[in-house]
Amino acid sequence: MKSLGLALGGGGMRGMAHIGILQVLWDHGLTPEFISGTSVGSIMAAFYAAGISPYRLEKIVLGLKPTDYLDYNIGGTIKYLFSLVCPGYDTALNGVLQGNKIEKIIYRYTKGKKLKDMPLPLAIVACDIDTGKKVIFTNQDIDYEQADVVIIKDALVSEAVRASISIPVTFKPKHLQGMQMVDGGIKDILPVTVNKVMGADYVLGVNLGREIYDTKVEGILQIVSRTLSILTYETSDLAEEIYADMIIYPKINGARLEDIGKAGIFIRAGRRAMKEKLNELKQGLKESG
Repeated sequence: MKSLGLALGGGGMRGMAHIGILQVLWDHGLTPEFISGTSVGSIMAAFYAAGISPYRLEKIVLGLKPTDYLDYNIGGTIKYLFSLVCPGYDTALNGVLQGNKIEKIIYRYTKGKKLKDMPLPLAIVACDIDTGKKVIFTNQDIDYEQADVVIIKDALVSEAVRASISIPVTFKPKHLQGMQMVDGGIKDILPVTVNKVMGADYVLGVNLGREIYDTKVEGILQIVSRTLSILTYETSDLAEEIYADMIIYPKINGARLEDIGKAGIFIRAGRRAMKEKLNELKQGLKESG
């Protein structure tokens, strides 16, 4: 059979659907030999690459509450508001959320591993906001023939994930190795290309972008999130067409970062989407190159 590569896309809380995808693959013995992730996809990719089964991952997620992973940048917000009314006091607000709690959760469940310690070929995508370059965290020796790509192999898995999930304005950027990193979705919302570069024969991508926009956005965080969603998914079509052998689109609506209570709904949506494509996937993996 062809080697299976799995690319998990970004999409905020909708990324819980990735767990359902992984569960169906697990149930049918279809083990990804390469895995890549952007934003929320990087969380699921990191957990899976660390050896956490998709069913244990479901238990971890369903056991969380918003206060476990959301840490608001209250001090920074107060200083910024003060700077608006106090001449001579200059400070910037780089994000509403600190991101420290999520990084600690990743560190805990990946047991503080570095990229090089991961047993499965892994790639996580972020973006250096200062230069606009794509940043790829990986444990593989890859040859990425693009001048605007930075490869990082010496970092903690938790650092890589924290960089990849840093939605601009929502999360403070991750400062690492002289760069200021933000959400990888700005450059590569569905990382199918790097999966192929790592060596996968057959790349399965999970695109969370076909969201049904049936809710009205309110507040700066929702406006930024919706704007980025609309813009970034439109830029991913070409790479998917060239490098992906199959794309799955779970049928899911939007959710806010604090809507962890909807995780079960999204997981089931992922399961349904994968089951619908299961026979086609099995056939594709069997076909001769």
